[in-house]
Parts: sequence; C-alpha cells; structure tokens
Amino acid sequence: MNARTLLATVAVCAIATAAQAIEPVGSDSFNVDAPFDLSGLTAENFYDVVVPAAQAEGSVIFFDFTNSFGPLFSERLIPAFEEEYGISVEYVRGNGDAAAQQLMAAMNAGADAPADLYFIGSSMQRTLEDAGAMANLPLYQVLPSAATVDENLATMTEGHHHGGIYLPFHRNQTSIVYNTRFIDEGTAPTNFEDLLAWAQANEGRFVLTSPSGGGSGGGFLQSVMLDMVEGDQCRAALANYSISQEDAEAYAASDCLQPVWDYYNALLPVVELSTGNSDTLTLVANGAGYLGTAWEDMAYDFMGRGLLPPTTRQYLLEEGQVGGGDGMFLPADGTAPAAALLMMDFFMSEDIQLEKLQVNGSRTARTDIDPTAVFSPEEAARLIPTAQFAERARVTIPRPLYNATRDYFDATVLVGN
Repeated sequence: MNARTLLATVAVCAIATAAQAIEPVGSDSFNVDAPFDLSGLTAENFYDVVVPAAQAEGSVIFFDFTNSFGPLFSERLIPAFEEEYGISVEYVRGNGDAAAQQLMAAMNAGADAPADLYFIGSSMQRTLEDAGAMANLPLYQVLPSAATVDENLATMTEGHHHGGIYLPFHRNQTSIVYNTRFIDEGTAPTNFEDLLAWAQANEGRFVLTSPSGGGSGGGFLQSVMLDMVEGDQCRAALANYSISQEDAEAYAASDCLQPVWDYYNALLPVVELSTGNSDTLTLVANGAGYLGTAWEDMAYDFMGRGLLPPTTRQYLLEEGQVGGGDGMFLPADGTAPAAALLMMDFFMSEDIQLEKLQVNGSRTARTDIDPTAVFSPEEAARLIPTAQFAERARVTIPRPLYNATRDYFDATVLVGN
C-alpha cells in the first residue's frame, strides 16, 4: 500500500460518520479523483481531512486570467499560502478563454488538467460546465471560509444556476464618481431623472463611458434598461438568460426599449462621451468632467495611486446599478484536488478577502465583511458606501441581450446624436 492509498484509507475512516456531508452537483457521483472520500467531507472536518492530503500532494498549479490581481497573488497571497501550509504553488497567468479551451481539449484527450485551480471570468462558466470540465462540488458548502458567502452568488452566475461549482472570488460594481471640488459631497444627483437634469444644467461635465468602449458605460446602459423598460412581457426578457442571439437582436430594435432610447437621446447631446473606463476617470481627474460612470474597483485603485484626487467619491443611483464578478473552480481532472481546495479556502478567508478589497477595491461575496469597520477613513471613502452597495447592487442582464443592445446603440442611437 503506497502513501497516497494509505492516506486515503485513513481519511475515509475519519469522515465516514460525519454529518452534513456534501453531495455531487447534478449527478449521482463525484467526477473528481480525490485522495479521500468526498461523500464524507464536511466543513466541520475539512481541515482534518484536507490539510494532510494537500501536504502529501505537495504542490498545486494555480491559473489566473487577470492582469490586475497579478501583484497581489504573486507578492502577497501565494507566499502567505505557501508559508501557512508548506505547499509550493506554480502560478500561471494568461488569457482566460484560451485557458478554458485548453482545459476542455485536455479533458477530451483524456489528459490531466493543465492546472489544479482556476480563476476564470464568469463568461466562460457555462461553457466549462456544459463540457463537464468543472468538478461537481458544492464549494460554498464544503469550504469553511465560504460559510458566509451569499447563497445566490455562490450558486448562480449570470442568471445560470450551477449549484455552487463556481465560487465567487471577485465582485465588481459599476458606480458614479464625482469630484467634491465641484459638487458638494452628498449633493450629486441621486437618480436617473435627476442625473439627466444635472447633465442638462452642466453641459459637458457628465462623462459617460461609451457602452462599446468600456464596461462602466455598458453597465450604465443595462441599469437604465432595468429601470425604464416597462410592461411584463418586455421586462421578462431582461431576466431570460436563455434568450437566443436572434431574439436578443429583435428585442434591441423593438418598442420595449423606446423609453431607454428616449433617455439617451436627451442625455447624449449634453454629455462628454468617452472611449473607455480610464478615459472617463482621467477627465474627472483633470477637472474636465465633474461626474462620470465608473467601475468601483478601478476608481478605488486610481484614488489609491493618486490618479484621481482624494476629493473623489463614489455612489450608486437609487434605482440601482449593475455589477458582476468572477470566480474560481476545480477542474474535474486536476492532479492536486486537495491542495486546490485548501488554496481556495485560504483565498476566501476573512483576512484575505479584506486584503483583496483593501489593495484592489475588489468586493467580496461574503456577507460578514464591513470594510468601514477595519479600513482607515481615507480607504473607506474611496469605496461606495456599504449600505448603498448592499441595497442597490443589481445583477447584469443576459449577455446576448446586452451585446445586441450595445450594438444597436452604436449603430442607431449614437449615429442619430
């Protein structure tokens, strides 16, 4: 009996009678070859079972699709994990879509997954799940550090219910930023109607990101749709995440969106339309714009690096604004599943989630973290107020519908203005 088999036998005995054991998602059996019996694993016995198994594996390959998190992972989080558990980490960064295709190709060829833990954008989640490339573990139920994760965020991504196989690590949020040198704090327009009136009274001072140029502009367009589309049938499409591209294109040109286009037709002549998220923030930073559309994490980062003045503030309109996020998952065919589970739990811990927010402005799906309780007043002032984030953050509309609406905006609405 080799060491791995012996470890598995010991682990099975340790967890055989455990309560609240996890069950595979969407199947009668687990699709992961773990060094212990997954059917007996619980949040209560997680560390007793997983830590020794992970240390026996000894190493883990972690893939990250982002640019913005590179320094945080490489300089702080990964070294902290290695020191905590004595497990070496191979850190790989690259294009998320390409990595997903590589993972599915390896699975189809019967080969091991190229990495053991993946951090990949939400747009690829459904594709990977449909291909059977994701481990069918309800991660939010088994990871102790995920016990306080919002269940809706833990089990749904872009309107698709996946049962928890994709764990939300990074949450982002569109916002409105303004400079208190020009607009007194707390007096910025609070809703879409007031925002239009303010823009008309302060021509050229509201910097609106183009929906095709940056996500903050696309988020603003979606937020307008969620507020202004009327009628049960028209509104139903906004939550139809299985809508076809053909139906989405027909919807974008339909009367359902007339209130939205009426709003933009009034707004576009009096705003400064920027070509991207950074361009918007730059115009606000140099005083050309007083108020603009933004991503909370990008604006937080710009303020921290002195690219936006400390007089900048962020908030959400009363009707709500959309946000999203990205997550982590275990591949079905990884070679170090125990170390990957342990690393994911480490990344979801309170200290790490707070550090991620403090360094990158990256929100958490945990419900027990209030940055105002631990951050300095200066750091907290760079974020959307906590109560607003909790009450006004909204889920994005179906991706095909947004893509079709953005394209219609560029081809028709923008051309007319």
